[in-house]
Amino acid sequence: MWFGKIEISYIPKTMRINQYISQCGIASRRKAEALVLEGKVSVNGVVVKELSQQVSETDVVLIDGEKISPVKQYTTIAFHKPPGVICTAADPQGRKTIYDCLPSGFSSLKYVGRLDLQSRGLVLLSDDGDLVYKLTHPKYQIERSYFVWTSRNLSRRAIESLLNGIDIGDGEIGQAKEVFLHDGFFELVLTEGKNREIRKMLHALRYHIEDLKRVSFANIKLSDLSVGNYREITENELKELYGLTLTHFK
Repeated sequence: MWFGKIEISYIPKTMRINQYISQCGIASRRKAEALVLEGKVSVNGVVVKELSQQVSETDVVLIDGEKISPVKQYTTIAFHKPPGVICTAADPQGRKTIYDCLPSGFSSLKYVGRLDLQSRGLVLLSDDGDLVYKLTHPKYQIERSYFVWTSRNLSRRAIESLLNGIDIGDGEIGQAKEVFLHDGFFELVLTEGKNREIRKMLHALRYHIEDLKRVSFANIKLSDLSVGNYREITENELKELYGLTLTHFK
């Protein structure tokens, strides 16, 4: 079963040598068999002669004298953060954190862009530090979408201001890439994760936010994930996510 991990979901205690080589990302099982037959593979200093050779993750496997290792497992999940829950590992004020809502096994995951205390919606978490960095660094312009409910409808001038950029203090400019009007609410697409950016922009325009919900981050959608629950990212979603990072980070 796929649980949002890269390449492999687990490593069994023992496996055939061709399977081990394949899970190290070196070659397919068929090509791995060819490497064995060519005498290029050794286990614990002994050249492998049989395709039935069993190995474990504790064995030292070399190909042409170079050590190989199984691809590290990474976990990436989508979580629907409720309002009143804070994005932090530990809160000195004793408020409930996102990690209080998740199984203890996910305590090592890092959140991908925080939502403020009263905001709700999609939060991605992963233990792949490189992915977290690439998704959150402002220079990479990864899109994230929010539904916003306010006490009154956006005016044309307000929409223009959101698209052109608004001074939100401390020398920063808040700016929406796109604005979509819906029945009773509107959607903002941002490409940066400045602290409380949407709230600061709308406050500057004299709009009061009644509700704020993140509905997507990169290609990952909140969809019908219920409040307070999480799901593992699917294999196709994760492949597309990594594909997006490769596109953006050339």
